[in-house]
Parts: sequence; structure tokens; C-alpha cells
Amino acid sequence: MRQKTFTVGAITTVAATAVLLWSTASFAAPPTRSRDCGTGASIVGSDSAGAVQRGTDASNRSTCTLAFALPRLNATACMTVNETNGGGYSTPVGTITTTTTVVIGGALPWVAGDVISYICVSY
Repeated sequence: MRQKTFTVGAITTVAATAVLLWSTASFAAPPTRSRDCGTGASIVGSDSAGAVQRGTDASNRSTCTLAFALPRLNATACMTVNETNGGGYSTPVGTITTTTTVVIGGALPWVAGDVISYICVSY
């Protein structure tokens, strides 16, 4: 009786497909930011990881909302850190997530120009 075996071509195809799917999710367009991030706020990165620099009027706003470029199957698990913290040590920041957004907040006072980094993973 003949045994069934995988061929190198099949394994290569599976590995290449996995890399393509991972790279598509990781290098997608960055999420968009809402007005609550402050005037002139900027964002770099992707839906999976990046950083938001708070705008000039950030000190009177308690949240910063990011809308993902691609909706997720489930609400994401996100971790955020205020890297600059107005010149102090970095500090964790709270989040509320849905399948389409992450609301960053809970660490006040914000300082204009603070850089908030984020990592979001969907499952």
C-alpha cells in the first residue's frame, strides 16, 4: 500500500500563502484618526501597530479615536502607551475596542505633541 506524503511544493505554497496573508494584515493602510485626537494630530503605522501624535489642543480632550482601515472579525485586544507623557516617564493608557475602532483614553492630562503608541491584535 502506498503512503501519502506531502511534497515540498505543497509546503512551499502553504508557507508563501501564510506570509502573504500576514503581510497584507500587517502593512495595510494606517487607521484614520478622529477630531478628538486634537488639531493637527498625525498617525503612522497600520491597524496592527503604530503611533499617534496628539494635536495642539489635546489637553482639553480626554480620548483619541482610531478607525481601523479594515474591520476585524472580533473586537481587538489593544495595548497603548503614552511614550512621551509630557516629558515624563512612559505610562500605560486605557482602551475601549470594537471591530472597527479603538478609543484611547483614561490618562490625563494629555499634553499637545504626546506620542501614543499602540499594538492591536485580532483573534
